[in-house]
Amino acid sequence: MADFAAGGSAGLTGWDQYTSQDQLTRSAGSLNGHPDAAALAHLSRALYIPRHDREATHLAVHDISTQYTAAKGTLPIGCTKYAVAIGVMPKPQGNGPGDITVLYDVDFNREKDEEAVVGSVKCREPSSLSAEVELAICTTEEEAAILTTDGANETEMFLGVTYPIPTSSTRTGIVKNAYFTFQVPDTDGGSTTYQWQIHPSRNGRLRYTLVRNPSPQEAQQEPSDGDIQAVYYHIGLDDSLWLSYSEGLLLLPFGQSSVRENIVVASALGMLWRLRELHRGKGKIGKTSEKKSRFGSIKRVFGSKE
Repeated sequence: MADFAAGGSAGLTGWDQYTSQDQLTRSAGSLNGHPDAAALAHLSRALYIPRHDREATHLAVHDISTQYTAAKGTLPIGCTKYAVAIGVMPKPQGNGPGDITVLYDVDFNREKDEEAVVGSVKCREPSSLSAEVELAICTTEEEAAILTTDGANETEMFLGVTYPIPTSSTRTGIVKNAYFTFQVPDTDGGSTTYQWQIHPSRNGRLRYTLVRNPSPQEAQQEPSDGDIQAVYYHIGLDDSLWLSYSEGLLLLPFGQSSVRENIVVASALGMLWRLRELHRGKGKIGKTSEKKSRFGSIKRVFGSKE
């Protein structure tokens, strides 16, 4: 069982030090939560991505759905009380082989060039059919990472970066609002597009939403409830995700395929890495990744398009 921090509520003092007005500026939803809070009810599975920075070599991603449900209660996602509740919620600390709450093991390795980083995201569940996903951090401005599934049908997916909406002004300065897009091949030979989106004015600057089949940006259409695949929500008192570290909750639906979930987890970690590099002023990094596309050999990823 996970070794939860005994002083889980010790951070309460830090949260109380911030005024009500400060909390309002961090939450677009204020007392009512985000405008789409009701549509996120199906995202009841909560994975905890522990605090880490670019020096991290290992992460243990925990399934804390039970603790999250108890802490959230009936609070809508995005309201100020929700932000406080997940902030003071006890976080798991253990990562040993006997820790049954650890769902994914994530390892990062630096190559000879210190900017070249390769990671792996592997599900611990013995019965899982999920293949390990390799995460290669890209060094170009247009790509954040390359996700490569393992197994008989090795597949590469490129996590592309665009900046389709205006920058935001924060206490720490002007920040870019990056979108992260990748395509997943279907069994019928086509592909489905997924995109991590941020909507600062509507949902605040601490949330990213994974949308399936995103509308063209110029259409400005809201995603349908069924197309919202996941939400990443930052834990902390910060007013944007331009930080040197990452810590947050990855909210997912129950019952999706293990391969699909593994790819979502890997894409979120690649996104967070790029956001940390942007904080360092290195949104465009050194040399281009030497990995080559193998889309021609793709036969199957995680099932057909829903």
